[in-house]
Amino acid sequence: MSETTRPPTIVLDDPDGTPPDAPARGRERWVVGLIGAGHFLSHYYALALPPLFPILKAEFGVSYLELGLAMTAYSLLGGLLQAPVGFLVDHLGPRRVLLAGLGLNAAAVLCMGFADAYWVLLVLAVLAGLGNSVFHPADYAILSGSIDGTRLGRAFSAHTFAGFLGGACAPVGMLALAQWSDWRTALIAAGLVGLAVFAAMAVKRGVLRGEGGAAPSPAETADAPGAAMPSGVSLLMSAPVLLFLAFFIVYGMASGGLTAFTVSALVDLHGLGLDAANAALTGYLFGIVGGILLGGVIADRFPRHLLSASVALLVVAAAVLPPALLDLPGIALIGLMVLTGVGMGAVLPPRDLMIRAFTPAGQTGKVFGFIFVGYSIGGSTAPVLMGWLLDAGQPAWVFILSAVFALMSILTVAAAQRLARRWAASAGAAAE
Repeated sequence: MSETTRPPTIVLDDPDGTPPDAPARGRERWVVGLIGAGHFLSHYYALALPPLFPILKAEFGVSYLELGLAMTAYSLLGGLLQAPVGFLVDHLGPRRVLLAGLGLNAAAVLCMGFADAYWVLLVLAVLAGLGNSVFHPADYAILSGSIDGTRLGRAFSAHTFAGFLGGACAPVGMLALAQWSDWRTALIAAGLVGLAVFAAMAVKRGVLRGEGGAAPSPAETADAPGAAMPSGVSLLMSAPVLLFLAFFIVYGMASGGLTAFTVSALVDLHGLGLDAANAALTGYLFGIVGGILLGGVIADRFPRHLLSASVALLVVAAAVLPPALLDLPGIALIGLMVLTGVGMGAVLPPRDLMIRAFTPAGQTGKVFGFIFVGYSIGGSTAPVLMGWLLDAGQPAWVFILSAVFALMSILTVAAAQRLARRWAASAGAAAE
């Protein structure tokens, strides 16, 4: 093999058993595999308790409201803490923060299997939520610094796919283990798997690099503003970042409302049976997974990420409106919900690349951590609004508002890109 055709190599900062002249792609496969495994567990742990609620209710003599409080402690805490954790990621390095968070998350879930009182379960849920807060800021910082720009879209899509897969596997996995043994064994086993992944990350920690190891590709720079942004809190308060935060809020409201009330809305609006309505929801969720993979391939091959994201969101709006306006058979409703899910998933890889493109080196953790808080806000707000509309006898508005939120998402992401480019132009002029 000639010198000009030899695969690129990367010298690792820390010895981890991988030769310093190992091909970059082999190293990247380790990165994507390890980060994907951690993200899988993040979503798996988020849904580990709900399948066990009937058992835990009888075990501890508590109400569903009290059990729901444990879930709120985990999910809401993990979502809101992403912003301050992002600063830790950029200050201490994403590898350290990720290992600490994963270790805490897995250990807390394992200890839940030994809980002898409800208050112990609640405290452990808080600790698990604290650990869960590290994944998005740390994962994106590591992927940005470890993956070649020409393959970053697929890496982001694999990361997102792994998370959604973990959430889908949790109910089946936890119930199967609980039925095979008991609920304590199910939680202990889940925690042990997390500790095994933690050990694998610790052993191969040298491949998990922060930013600075991978140059952006032409596909990324096509959408990049191309100039330095402010840092720290000033960066988070800049117009592009705030608009991406708004995008995550309205996108979270569109997806959160559909996930929570697709079944109820289809039953009330079209008289579907529960089996058909749940098939529509399942199709929607699997559509998201398929859309994520499709979006990752498109993002790496088509550099105009704003256009890709906009088309995906237009597909969402076009597919989600007919169930609200037309009297359609069940098979058509299921097909439209699958198409809606594909659009919802396909927007995610170009979204991530657009955010990464305008984020200065060393600031990825705080930017992604801050912006992902918006998804927690939108996802927790939409079910309340949609539930109120259903109680008021307006199920069609579940789909109408989801379409409106999808269109609002296009406006916010387009405005974010435009302002980022204006910032780039003004910063460049000031530098001259």
